[in-house]
Amino acid sequence: MMADRCTDTRWIEQLDGVVADVFDIMLRQCCEVVEDAAATAAEIDIAARILLSGAIDAQCLVEFPQATAKKLTDALLGAEDDWEDALVEDAIGELCNMIAGEWKSALGAAASASGLSVPAIWRARAPDRNPPNGCSLRMRRTYAFRNSPFTVSLAIREPRDI
Repeated sequence: MMADRCTDTRWIEQLDGVVADVFDIMLRQCCEVVEDAAATAAEIDIAARILLSGAIDAQCLVEFPQATAKKLTDALLGAEDDWEDALVEDAIGELCNMIAGEWKSALGAAASASGLSVPAIWRARAPDRNPPNGCSLRMRRTYAFRNSPFTVSLAIREPRDI
């Protein structure tokens, strides 16, 4: 069963706030929502996915073109370089972990009984975008920092108490 696209502004605003906070607080970078359809068409070269399981079942997926992934790695490591693939993958995985962790924290006590998986990384092929069984909400938002787009997707089994 395909999950329904989320139109609940509460969830969308929460995701936007979490992504902005991660970039501002942890990376000291400005990150904004991109509404331009052309920016969302960028080819995905690398992606990371984290699953939440327990009281809340969800999936957090971040997807990057190679150029944006390099800029993220530069920001995380505080220098510009021609990074090895393993470092870029670590950077993408760490960003996914930060976003999923901050989002989980924003949900409060109801999410405390949910665990986070380690990031799974994809390169040169489409990531598994299938949400966990029973997920009824999904959000896919495009953001940009340093004029470079990337996407964050959440698929959630809608919790009753949040």
